[in-house]
Amino acid sequence: MAMDGSSSSIRRFLRSHYQATVSTLGEGGTPYASVVHYACDQQGSPWFLFSDLAVHSRYLRQDPRASLLVWDSGPDLMECSRAAFMGEIRREEPDPALEGRLMCLLPSAEVYLDMPDFHFYRLEIRRIRWIGGFGEMGWITAEGSVLLEDNPRDLALEEAAAVAHMNADHVEALRHYWQLFSGEDPGEGVRLLALDSEGGDLEWENRRLRFDFPEPVKNPRGWRETLATLAHRAVDTGPRS
Repeated sequence: MAMDGSSSSIRRFLRSHYQATVSTLGEGGTPYASVVHYACDQQGSPWFLFSDLAVHSRYLRQDPRASLLVWDSGPDLMECSRAAFMGEIRREEPDPALEGRLMCLLPSAEVYLDMPDFHFYRLEIRRIRWIGGFGEMGWITAEGSVLLEDNPRDLALEEAAAVAHMNADHVEALRHYWQLFSGEDPGEGVRLLALDSEGGDLEWENRRLRFDFPEPVKNPRGWRETLATLAHRAVDTGPRS
């Protein structure tokens, strides 16, 4: 997806992915890279579920400094958007509302959390190197620059109920969202995983699709109004080309 260096575009880019590479510092300061899954909280911070047995977990306990590299796929990586999010990754316990969100977004989280050696970690972003494509790049050094400035707490508290309601009572609307934002008809089985102030995350047959709202919402009522508007738009316009 296009990235222009603004906080909103970088945040959308980060939210639209869930696989990345995390680089930690090993023996003698030698960089060590691992492939990971991650999920963003309501503010936009990346969270992980790491095993104590993983090499990167051991390195993070010694030195929390790390970098998360996220990229779009394509035939020429030099033409694709990518960003490195640098800061510190530390073990942290999410509150119940956030844990529920992470359990939905991180693959196989329920299975891993049944194992005593798995724990949640969060990346506190300090610096970002973004590349929107060939010749489009820059640095953002302000701490927390990708986080939302205003994130109402009631969105986090109401998210689980709103997601459950959509999956139980608005299955056809979820299918329409997939059609609207991907251009393909998924048939049955689309599921809503999460909602935040800027959009939502869908899953169908182990595939993920991030969709963005036209404007950020400020409260749960905003979710209802925006989701209804998107459903009507999908029915009126059909699949997007």
